[in-house]
Amino acid sequence: MLRFCGLPCGVAYLCFYWVMDKKAPLPQTLLGAHRLLKRDKRLLVFGFFLLISTALWTLNKLSHTYTTEISAKILLVEGRHVGVMLTGGKVNATRLRVRATGYDLMRYLLFSSKTFRVDLGLLRYFEGAAGESVLPVGQIRNMVAQQLSPDFDLQAIIPDSIYFQLSPVASKKVPIRSSCRIDYLPQYMQQGEPVLEPDSVIVSGPQKVVDAITEIGTEEVKKEKVINNFSGKASLITPPQTFLSHENVSYKINVQRVTQITRELPIRLVGAPDSLYVELLPASAVVSISVATEEYHRLKQDEQYLTAYYPELHQSLSGQVRVNLSQLPTYVLSTSIKPAFVTIIVKQKP
Repeated sequence: MLRFCGLPCGVAYLCFYWVMDKKAPLPQTLLGAHRLLKRDKRLLVFGFFLLISTALWTLNKLSHTYTTEISAKILLVEGRHVGVMLTGGKVNATRLRVRATGYDLMRYLLFSSKTFRVDLGLLRYFEGAAGESVLPVGQIRNMVAQQLSPDFDLQAIIPDSIYFQLSPVASKKVPIRSSCRIDYLPQYMQQGEPVLEPDSVIVSGPQKVVDAITEIGTEEVKKEKVINNFSGKASLITPPQTFLSHENVSYKINVQRVTQITRELPIRLVGAPDSLYVELLPASAVVSISVATEEYHRLKQDEQYLTAYYPELHQSLSGQVRVNLSQLPTYVLSTSIKPAFVTIIVKQKP
């Protein structure tokens, strides 16, 4: 028992011996220290009683009563308020001046919660500068004292005021925007927009925050090598300080096989005055049209032609105008025209 209690002192003496004799290697130091400890039993006795006296001194000090300041946090909640909510500063750092024994202070520092819940619905506060509300801490003293250990005597809360902001609560219906990263195999693509259920959501929160929201997004949906229709659920992204009427949205994405038709078509000039001789350069363009495979036969039967509008020449600095594909069916998925612009050459008629 004596050796066990004197072990810390023996380690301390070993370190002291090694420091004082830096020239000696560590193995020699250990051997020399062991010999000294074995020869001088008084060092072990001294270490034992030093530990006992330190423990007794500590216990004696912890039994005394002290007045000190401890750190704490005040958590503000709306409570019984209707139509308003906190927009910031829900947690306020503060200090509590208390009187308690050393044992109680040690237990608070090691094990107790440092956050105290305060219900604004039970209190009175007044409007301060810059639109802030001010709460004198004298009103929350009893609330904090009840949540503190009964062995504590709460003398003061520092600082003497807590500042926070309240905002009217607003709600509105906004559309849902899906976020997708889909990798389709060649000749396959998405058909139309994703079908969402529901397609909108009610967002509630501080009025200034809600007024700035125009849509609610979803978590990104990722798929690879897609050739068939697919569906699933995605979580909605909730903006800070707001609440949503739904947490998830169901989606369905239709996939179709795509066929591309390439044609060279003449360009018709529209809106040119009869008094001028107008020539297009080039006079034709190549158009590529992508459609779903099942719509291919319809596209072959429908007539398409290219147009260029002469009035656009007055706004063009380069003397070129855009080429447009007219009579574009609704089932066409995408188009491309090369060249996209043509030059208009204007001459007076003789």
